[in-house]
Amino acid sequence: MPGVYYDQQALKPLLEKLLVGAAQPMDSVGHWADRLLDDPPSPLAIRFLDQLNGEWQDVQAPDRASERIASMVKRYLATRQPGWPHLWAHTLRVTGAAVAIARERQTDPVLSFLAGVLHDVAKLDEANSSESHEELGAEFAGRVLHDRFSEDTIRQIQAAILKENGSVLGEVLHDADKLDKIGAAGVLRRISTDTHTTWIPDALDRVADDRDDFPAMHADTSRDMADSKLAFLDMFLPAAQTAAQSWR
Repeated sequence: MPGVYYDQQALKPLLEKLLVGAAQPMDSVGHWADRLLDDPPSPLAIRFLDQLNGEWQDVQAPDRASERIASMVKRYLATRQPGWPHLWAHTLRVTGAAVAIARERQTDPVLSFLAGVLHDVAKLDEANSSESHEELGAEFAGRVLHDRFSEDTIRQIQAAILKENGSVLGEVLHDADKLDKIGAAGVLRRISTDTHTTWIPDALDRVADDRDDFPAMHADTSRDMADSKLAFLDMFLPAAQTAAQSWR
C-alpha cells in the first residue's frame, strides 16, 4: 500500500511513537508492536511493523557456551550507562543478520553468533578510553572466550571485531552491522534514542546519510536484505522527512 506513506495524519503519530528513549528495553518486534499498534491499528503502523519483522531475524544461541557469553555481554552492557538497552537491541539484530548471512557463506554459526554478540560490547566504554571500541571489544572477547573456545576461534572473532580485512567472518559481520543502519530498523534505531520531537528531523537525516553511503555487500543474502530495506526507505523516508519539517 504505497500511498499510506504519504498520509501525514498517520506519519507524524508513528514517528512520535518511535521516541522511546535509549533506556527503555525495546529488543523485539513484539515490544515495538505493543507500542505502535493502536486499536484499531493504522495501516501505516502495520506496514512499518511488517517491514521490521522481515528485517529482524530471530536468533538462538547455537550452544550453551555461546548462550553464556551472550548473557555475560548483556549483563556487562547493563552496568555501563542507562542507554544500554538501545545498544543491546542493535546487537540482537546484527547477530540475527550475521547468522543468516553466515549460512550462505558456510561460516560456523558459533563464530557468527559470537562475533555479532561481541562486536559492540565496548561501544559505551570508548568515550572514557584512548582505545577504540573495536580494540576494547577485541580485548573483552579475549578475556571472556578464554578457556571456553579454541585460540583459533578467539583469533577469528577478534579479527572480525577489529575489522581486519580478508576474513569471511569479517565480511559477514560487516554486512550485518551496516544493514542495521537502513530500513525500518535504521529508522527506529536513530529515532528511538531520544524522547523529543525536535530530534526526529536530525535522526531521519542520519538515516538518509546512511542510505546514501551504504556500502557494497559481500553475499547474495546481504544484498537481498539491503534491497528490501532500501526499497522501504525509498517509499517511507521522503514522506517522513516532509512530515518532520514542522519539528525543526
